[in-house]
Amino acid sequence: IDNDSFATIMEYCDGNDLDSLLKQQKCIPEREARYIMVQVVLALRYLNERRPPVIHYDLKPGNILLLSGSNAWHVKITDFGLSKIVPEDIGDASMELTSPGAGTYWYLPPECFLIGLNPTKISSKVDVWSIGVIFYQCLYGKKPFGNELSQANILEQHTILNATIITFPPKPFVSNDAKTFIKCCLVYSKENRMDVIRMSESAYLKCKKPERVILPQIANIKIEDNIV
Repeated sequence: IDNDSFATIMEYCDGNDLDSLLKQQKCIPEREARYIMVQVVLALRYLNERRPPVIHYDLKPGNILLLSGSNAWHVKITDFGLSKIVPEDIGDASMELTSPGAGTYWYLPPECFLIGLNPTKISSKVDVWSIGVIFYQCLYGKKPFGNELSQANILEQHTILNATIITFPPKPFVSNDAKTFIKCCLVYSKENRMDVIRMSESAYLKCKKPERVILPQIANIKIEDNIV
């Protein structure tokens, strides 16, 4: 690096990401998955309490980095390329969606797929829906809506716009409390869906200091294998 070069230095997360963990393990036991979700939700609450607040908008397993240490994973959220800064003058109200069609469709809520004369309104409840999808995927090894579909097919078949019913496989065993939490995150109507603050205060998560659990190690991946 010389005086004419620009470099961005970032924290190194040696545990790779949640997407890699799910590809290796397929699904994660509820206790471990909850441990990860608590940390992600706390991070979302921090973003929501900033002034002005921030909506991540593209929350997914690949954007949840895992930092190992003391026999437990610590979570970092990354990739704010599609994040939305909520204008201070609207307070807790919804803001206009400025990037329709962007994002990772499996993890976006129905309101992000609406087409009409007036711009779509979004809020932190977008991230709440994403948490429900990610938690479901951690527990069952598949996404609740359009798991086998491409993004193009999701659009063509209106998969998320029709995602009014969520079903839970009989195996693996998942507690009723976890299922109830997921249902609350995946409420179809944004008006009836809880926001980030309410989600962080849910009895299931108890977002204070998450208990420490030992999580499985992710197989090492050579850096040169991921150079584009």
